[in-house]
Amino acid sequence: MSDKARFYLEQGLPELQELERKKIFTKEEIQSISRKRSYHEHRIAAARCKPADFLAYATYEMNLDALRQKRTKRLSIRMRGASNHLGSRRIFFIFQRATRKFHGDVQLWKTYAEFCRSQKSYGLLRKVLDSMLRLHPTKPDLWIYAAMVAVDDNDNMAEARSYMQRGLRFARRSSKELWVEYAKFECMFIGKVAAKTATILGLETGDAPDPNGLNFDDIEEDSSVTLEGDDTALSTITESELNGETEPPQEDEKLKQKLAEQANKDVLEGVIPIIVFEEAIEAIPNDPSLPITFFKLFEKFGDLACQKKLLACVDVHLMTTYPTDAGALLCHVRETLAGIQVADAAFPAALKIAFKRFGEARSKAEDKKTVYNGFVGILGDILSKGSSAEGGLDESLEKAVRLFLGRIIKWSREDQVELPNASQVAQFAL
Repeated sequence: MSDKARFYLEQGLPELQELERKKIFTKEEIQSISRKRSYHEHRIAAARCKPADFLAYATYEMNLDALRQKRTKRLSIRMRGASNHLGSRRIFFIFQRATRKFHGDVQLWKTYAEFCRSQKSYGLLRKVLDSMLRLHPTKPDLWIYAAMVAVDDNDNMAEARSYMQRGLRFARRSSKELWVEYAKFECMFIGKVAAKTATILGLETGDAPDPNGLNFDDIEEDSSVTLEGDDTALSTITESELNGETEPPQEDEKLKQKLAEQANKDVLEGVIPIIVFEEAIEAIPNDPSLPITFFKLFEKFGDLACQKKLLACVDVHLMTTYPTDAGALLCHVRETLAGIQVADAAFPAALKIAFKRFGEARSKAEDKKTVYNGFVGILGDILSKGSSAEGGLDESLEKAVRLFLGRIIKWSREDQVELPNASQVAQFAL
């Protein structure tokens, strides 16, 4: 037996003796535990040790601790003080040893972080995330993971925003995924602010608090986006100060309230996601797939009041920069239909605009086949949604869609574009 393995095994003897003394495990079970631990300690002490060996050891200890807790509860045995946390402390120590030895294994770090989350050890979790990001600063998925943890566990958008901005310092011009995920977090934040605002306005007349537990008085500072490490904020200058006057305290409070309301309004109008989009386009230019990905992201947030504004911003950029790209033209067609249900009164007018935009797109597109297939898919979705909607799709509207499908088949022949599902499309056309 190696000296290192013997040392760590001896550290666990008092715990095993207490478990036997309190009859949580029998003598035979204690011996089995000792053998298992000896096996794992020798595996991780070997020269050819792998990360999987540490994970197997940690998994065994997790299962053992879960069994201990069940038996303790069933036997009504109280484990006092540190004794009740010896199992989790041992697992933490295994992960610490693993990440010190294999600090380049990202999956090992994530498993360690997930165990901290399961134990609600948020102080240690923060240290684990900081160490992981310090060792792997150029991996966007880790910054996204850290931001997700901040939002899911602590509902802390300020911390999540900090992680995303720090990640962009290392991958500003290389990671489209990081930019898009940052915009996604900001859209989620808008949804939470809107929901909280609606709740408060329905119950009381006071200002609605921010989901992070902040007042909207604080939202001006919290919502600032600094993508290049520039955290400088301009101080507020009142009209009285410009005139050299001394403003009464109550007037200052009124101005502060107005500024806070304006900041809240800016957040709900989608100012931050638009800034993120514009910065992303500046950082990664000449790549039509990036704005198209942003467009698809904003399409998913149909419950946001600012969705039309977000989509319009991306649409203008696409039509200005990539007027003949098939993907951009399809986004231009879909933009008018976004956020409108087939049963809405505004849907027929929106569909008419979409028909017109498709007619323009087929004449501009370099890749006509993609435009045709994409629009056929849009019309197919409308028919399927209409059949499942309450009351079904309006009869005249359904007729218009089927007539247009027939026109698409005719145009595809004129443009010498072969539709892969032409026979299926013809069945739905009039």
